[in-house]
Amino acid sequence: MPGFEAGYFIGPTIFDRVTEETASGREEVFGPVNYVKRIDDFEEGLAIANASRFANGSCIFTENGYYAREFARRSHAGMVGINVGIPVPVSFFAFSGHKQSFFGDKHVLGTDGVDFYTQTKSVTSRWFTEEDRKATRVSTWEGTTTRS
Repeated sequence: MPGFEAGYFIGPTIFDRVTEETASGREEVFGPVNYVKRIDDFEEGLAIANASRFANGSCIFTENGYYAREFARRSHAGMVGINVGIPVPVSFFAFSGHKQSFFGDKHVLGTDGVDFYTQTKSVTSRWFTEEDRKATRVSTWEGTTTRS
């Protein structure tokens, strides 16, 4: 990244066709980086995601309510997004990463301070109207949230 050539910074980057055989396919990444794993169907994608030792966040983009519900229910991630790229967009939601995406004994933000002995999952959903689908600009998030 210009101006940070000697540091550990990278600009917005997309890695396509990442597999489990590559280090990037097995490691957790933070920052303006996206790894794209190509899969054949829903079950394969969910199995790959759930096999990871990390479980911070997961997202699905779909118009199918069945797959959205199944993804929210079956994903091992602590933060689940449905038609949103960042599953927990505001600070009053708990940071609820699971597996090796979490360190310590408490999720310190949101209601997790109260729900110390529970394992929460934040699900953020967004559905589009026909009018939204025809729009050339994306509006601000107007989704709903559930907590289970």
